Amino acid sequence: EHWMSFWNDLLRNEYSGTGYIDGGRTQITGWLYRSLLDNKPYDQFVRELVAPDKSSRGFIGGIKWRGTVNASQTREIQFSQNVSQVFLGINMKCASCHDSFIDDWSLKDAYSLAAIYAEKPLELHRCDKPTGETARAAWIFPSLGEIDPEAPQDERLRQLAGLMTDPGNGRMQRTIVNRLWERLMGRGIVHPVDAMNTEPWSEEILDLLANHLVASGYDLKSVLRLVATSRLYQSTSVVRPEERGEFVFRGPVRKRLTAEQFLDAIRSVTGVWPKPDGRAFKGGAQGGQLRAVMEAHGIKEWDQRPLRTVFAPRDALQAALGRPNREQVVS
Repeated sequence: EHWMSFWNDLLRNEYSGTGYIDGGRTQITGWLYRSLLDNKPYDQFVRELVAPDKSSRGFIGGIKWRGTVNASQTREIQFSQNVSQVFLGINMKCASCHDSFIDDWSLKDAYSLAAIYAEKPLELHRCDKPTGETARAAWIFPSLGEIDPEAPQDERLRQLAGLMTDPGNGRMQRTIVNRLWERLMGRGIVHPVDAMNTEPWSEEILDLLANHLVASGYDLKSVLRLVATSRLYQSTSVVRPEERGEFVFRGPVRKRLTAEQFLDAIRSVTGVWPKPDGRAFKGGAQGGQLRAVMEAHGIKEWDQRPLRTVFAPRDALQAALGRPNREQVVS
């Protein structure tokens, strides 16, 4: 339940807000909770999100905005931005409007990835102006394989899922272990975590963790166990210094509790927990999503165990404590 917060942020899984009114957005709470509970292998986890069934489709669907929006915010482009950021540590947001100013990704790269998801021909727009060029569905690392642009959408997504999780795609493994390291240590081996082209402060540790992930059968808990039992993790924590010049690891960075941890701590002390039908829970995970969590534990009534804040809606207090707006990927 603690790691639900981490993945809700990354996968834009919120319980209400923009996109839900018109049915363009759906929760993946039930699928995500079961995946974490079962410790689903990470390669399978990614495949089920990129080429989803109904239970996991909420991530790639994106927000269906009402009215006309900027070309860089269409659902197809959101797909390109979110998939590349979450699983590959690539910033496609700049390249969704024009060739990127911050790395080597181009407008064509962003639209080629978006066209894999598109259900109809997708015209390139540069700075929101149509170019007259139609995007061709393509994988951004062609040396690993190609997407058939003539295949139907579901098949294109399956091909993409296969390429994303191909053992030769070392970027996927390094991106997730770097995110886990940042969560435990307070700073990534590659920093920022969404800029995986940046040089790591220790390429050896990054490769060790990525190789361990693959060797363990893509077991995320095994990676967490390896880090948590290391002398590095158990060393004295430090206050994050102002960074000048090359980064030097001095220990885990001291960090605040998350909004969810803070409120759960208060409720643990007071013994006062929200109920699924109570005001404190209104707007949170409900219906089939919450039922899926209950069924995962084999319980019929939720009052048999505390209902943690991760399943409640974001309110003003949680926002002040740092729980983000999940209309976009937050890491």
